Amino acid sequence: MTQKVYTMGYGGQKLPLVQKAVAELGAVIFDIRYSPRSRNPTWNGANLRRVLGARYRHVKAFGNRNYKGGPVEIVDYEAGKKAVEQCGRPVILMCVCRDYQRCHRRNIAEQLRADGFEVEELDPSAPAITQQRLF
Repeated sequence: MTQKVYTMGYGGQKLPLVQKAVAELGAVIFDIRYSPRSRNPTWNGANLRRVLGARYRHVKAFGNRNYKGGPVEIVDYEAGKKAVEQCGRPVILMCVCRDYQRCHRRNIAEQLRADGFEVEELDPSAPAITQQRLF
């Protein structure tokens, strides 16, 4: 069976929609920001952990060392991939970026696809999350 991985940018989203996506997909959120902090307290790692419980993990291994600018440099792709493999559930790789094409999650998604994972970008604001895919 192929491991299922979704990607998602939370920018412009509402947390209840993200919670719904997690529930509908039976997934775990992997917060792939280098640092799980946000100016908006809703998206701080501590709040996400409180709201999502065991369905939330900060996975710094998939973070971009150069998140403040410069070329994408994933902290430790292999460690992140191992976390996905060991999760035992579908995984949603989440960061702030709305634009998939400009986000480091695209780099991770491409590597995961090359390694045999099934990867899809989600739009949690779509009416039926399990039916709506962006690509």
